[in-house]
Amino acid sequence: MGGSQSVEIPGGGMEGYHVLRVQNASPGQLAGLEAFFDFIVAIGDTRLDQDNDTLKELLNKNLEKCVEMKVYSSKTQRVRSVTITPSKLWGGQGLLGVSIRFCSFEGANENVWHILEVELNSPAAIAGLVSYKDYIIGADSVLHESEDLFSLIEAHDKRPLKLYVYNIDSDVCREVTVTPDSKWGGEGR
Repeated sequence: MGGSQSVEIPGGGMEGYHVLRVQNASPGQLAGLEAFFDFIVAIGDTRLDQDNDTLKELLNKNLEKCVEMKVYSSKTQRVRSVTITPSKLWGGQGLLGVSIRFCSFEGANENVWHILEVELNSPAAIAGLVSYKDYIIGADSVLHESEDLFSLIEAHDKRPLKLYVYNIDSDVCREVTVTPDSKWGGEGR
């Protein structure tokens, strides 16, 4: 989880469709798309650098056919090609089974919080967060600045808060529900 470096995006630019969730057994999962880290930047030779209907049109045009997709990973900071088959027949929502939003991936790794120490019986321990191995990479609301996470935690005192957490040992992202509690008996919420 680290620093920023320049990477060559086919067609230039620093934006694409950020993959927020990938449904099980979906075309997106079969293609190896990774939630939070991946950005769809092109389909075939068409660069997806604007928030318009181009992605939807290309997917519909290639329904039930394999298509090459270029994906930028903020984790590896590389662009890779994947083959994906947009489908209405896979049994879930959407043609790819992914939730996306158009945005810039410049600075995508800047608002990541490393879990350092998890105190016994704390809300973090109860939620299953792991000291030194877990990183908070997102939440249901967008976290643009470091203070956004702290404000979100304060706003959820004694209320469940869903976080997206990356673990360096398993190399997997998972959803963690933590219930911050300012009166739990130790330091922090």
